[in-house]
Amino acid sequence: MAEGLAGAELAPGEPPAVLMGQGRVLEVGRAALGSGAPVRRLPGLWLTPAPMDAHVHLHLGGEVADNLAATASHGIAAVRDLGHSPQRSTPQSPDGRWPKVLASGPGLGTAGEGGSWLAEKLRGPEQMVEAVRRRAEAGAAVIKVFASGLLDFEHPGEVLHPLALTRAELQAAVEAAKGFGLNVAAHVSGADSVRAAVEAGVVTVEHGYFMDRPCLELMAERQVVWVPTLAAVLAHARDPQKRHRPEVRRNLMAIAQGQMRAMALAESLGVAMAVGTDAGSYGLRHGEALYTEIKAWLKAKISPYTVYSSVTKMFASMGAGVQNMGLIRKSSPACLLAVPGDPTQDPTLLEQTKWRSF
Repeated sequence: MAEGLAGAELAPGEPPAVLMGQGRVLEVGRAALGSGAPVRRLPGLWLTPAPMDAHVHLHLGGEVADNLAATASHGIAAVRDLGHSPQRSTPQSPDGRWPKVLASGPGLGTAGEGGSWLAEKLRGPEQMVEAVRRRAEAGAAVIKVFASGLLDFEHPGEVLHPLALTRAELQAAVEAAKGFGLNVAAHVSGADSVRAAVEAGVVTVEHGYFMDRPCLELMAERQVVWVPTLAAVLAHARDPQKRHRPEVRRNLMAIAQGQMRAMALAESLGVAMAVGTDAGSYGLRHGEALYTEIKAWLKAKISPYTVYSSVTKMFASMGAGVQNMGLIRKSSPACLLAVPGDPTQDPTLLEQTKWRSF
């Protein structure tokens, strides 16, 4: 019994109560209170689904076990681990439960220019199909494709190797993934490259810098989820290790500000967005990066409710094994936090956990 519930499907007048057992929500509201189970009261606190990070790299920024522990310590229920070198194995959480890890394994990239060290180097639709099959057989929860190169920090607005994969390769990966019941996440930036990935049928656009209005309108029409990873560029702009020249840091801040404007436009157009951080990359520690990203979204003038929804319930649409996560309803996983206020009005409260169920 709490002060209020966030992310719950409650009829008006229903009490803010949840019955949990065997790791799941059994009842909500009046039915929970009428079950006869012992009552734990959380006065002044709101119950909420735990947040999730839609884009991390568990093999970067330290040992996998340490990164998972840091993620768990920050009350994060699940992450998507999107891409690591072909020599590394799929990570697992220490107890096999929390945080839930949806891993892609090595990404699918090009053997030509624009290839990534986080991806297997492939050429042609047939190799893409075979690589998807291997990922699926290895237990991947999502397929990651590297459809473009990296941002050009020297020239804001430009992408190195804008379309690294051909349209035929993208289409082959998407169709093969569908055959195994898997979604495709595309590392891609630049309006034309994003458009090609969306038209091929990817489910999520990762990063997605330098998009224009027609591109965002297409994403809204196709119900493609955007994971903007705003904190990743802001971390480079802050440059704690002084890797960049002053003019490059200014470029990076300009890139981040452009991304903020695009995010505000995306919200107004109805583009679905999910909070992902690129944790493990430069300047972004696992766990705490999620709250850095949340604060960056708020600075970008994204509404608190959109931020809250994007860090909780949006996750369920993005991969296998997370159905009902991010909601408080019968049969959903009981990965709940208690925080000192309504997180739909102030999502930074998710960082102020006073109690947790997992």
